[in-house]
Amino acid sequence: MSRSNKILFVCIALITILACNVPAGQTPTVPPDFVSTITAQAQLLQQPPSNQSADLSTPLPPSIPVVFTDTPAFTPTITLTSTSSTPTVTVSADTNCRSGPGKEYDNLGALLKGETAELVGKNTGTAYWIIKNPDRDGICWLWGKYATVNGNTDGLKEVAIPPTPTPSMPGAVKGLSADKICFFNGINYDLAGSIHWEDISNEDGYNVYANGGLFNVTAKDVTTSAIPKLQINAGGSISMSVEAFNSAGKSPKRSVDIVCP
Repeated sequence: MSRSNKILFVCIALITILACNVPAGQTPTVPPDFVSTITAQAQLLQQPPSNQSADLSTPLPPSIPVVFTDTPAFTPTITLTSTSSTPTVTVSADTNCRSGPGKEYDNLGALLKGETAELVGKNTGTAYWIIKNPDRDGICWLWGKYATVNGNTDGLKEVAIPPTPTPSMPGAVKGLSADKICFFNGINYDLAGSIHWEDISNEDGYNVYANGGLFNVTAKDVTTSAIPKLQINAGGSISMSVEAFNSAGKSPKRSVDIVCP
């Protein structure tokens, strides 16, 4: 039962009770129009509240749909930095470092066994490495025969071979000495053996003389020559001399006297 019907029922019940309690002999007064009153109250109960619009025929505005979307997952930004490794070189034997790939170039220093130098370039065709000069400012060319490279060399630039310097006259040889063999044959001595000397940097070869006459010519970098096989008297000697040469000229001679016994 609705609330309005309940109120109407209660009002009718009160009217009935009051009508039954009117005293005898009294003229009942005209009862108030309870029915109209109850009807009016019922109509008021059926009206919408005052804070709502009575015009129910006005359509409600369309509802705005709510769309739920997934929140994208947080992706941290990771910046990767590469650790550059500078390639280096060591040598298993002391190696000269020059202004170019060969002994015709000036000697600018040396990389000694156990030392480490930084690589700055390469020349693949000549098997030379270009390094920071360990003895002075600048760079120099290191022969790769005794070299051990550490690190990645892919990024090293190829360095062009510099022009060959105009040669200067070679210097005199140093350290000339003889390894002689004097064999006494009963009358005199049979002489044999060899001489040797230190190599110099800008030679094309060496002339070897015996008692002033040209005896032998060695190639570049060859620093030994045989002693002529001859017989000399006891106390006799032979003088052997060596000079270096190149396109610019000849060096002063250096000599060694060989005496038997």
